[in-house]
Amino acid sequence: MIHFIKIIRPLNLLIIIACVFLSALIIQNNIIYVEDIIPIALVISLLAAFANIINDIIDYEIDQANYLDRPIASGAISKKSGLIYAVILFLCILFIILFYDFNTLTFQLICLNMLLIFLYTPLLKRIPLLGNLSVAFNLAMVFLITAIHLDGTTNLQVIFPPTILAFLLMLIREIVKDVADFEGDKTFNVTTFPVRFGIHKSFLLIVILSIILICIAFYFYFYFYHNINYLILICVFIVLPLLYHLYAFYKNKTSTYCIYLAKVLKLITIFGVIVIYLANNF
Repeated sequence: MIHFIKIIRPLNLLIIIACVFLSALIIQNNIIYVEDIIPIALVISLLAAFANIINDIIDYEIDQANYLDRPIASGAISKKSGLIYAVILFLCILFIILFYDFNTLTFQLICLNMLLIFLYTPLLKRIPLLGNLSVAFNLAMVFLITAIHLDGTTNLQVIFPPTILAFLLMLIREIVKDVADFEGDKTFNVTTFPVRFGIHKSFLLIVILSIILICIAFYFYFYFYHNINYLILICVFIVLPLLYHLYAFYKNKTSTYCIYLAKVLKLITIFGVIVIYLANNF
């Protein structure tokens, strides 16, 4: 049973659900209507769980080189059982979509999210940067979908900061993960950015994206918040940790460190969303 929980990446799902609830708090001024939040949280988290299983099924051989601890790669779950599990989750998603009255734009964005999930592992993942962009876009859409589901398009400007920060942090994290998977991806001819352009250029891209992220974070201070508390929190929980770990990455571009850095970036993403929520309540 533990392997069927592990395969859907429960920590990632908790992060997604947290993003949904934080988005709702930002949009609705700290008021949560659970009956409105539960359907969208279920759809988005079940889609993510479905995507994780499909990814593990398709990338079975690659994971045996990169992630042997994953349930299908290790043999703890058969590919057939994984496929049945994925189909059950997908049917649950369809049931919620068909029987809950989502507004038109929310429904369209869910369908777009679903399309990207279907295309990611067999196609997008194997095109340099395109796969990374699709994963980052899917995380960013969590904020947009939640906001549009709850409030239409009337108040989207307040959700732009966490959407953009989450997109950039996830994009950086995905490239770092590709650096960690370099050897396995190269063996199986998966043309990620590091495989196509090398580790050095991948590091330069990560640095450029990090600089853009930091500049945008400071821009939000001047344009959205004008709040010294936001500036302090951004520096403490995003800018300084990011700069420190980039320096450490420059000194140690090994697969082991990249795996660690990917986990750190996940944590920084969570902190970033919390900082944005707090900035709306100072």
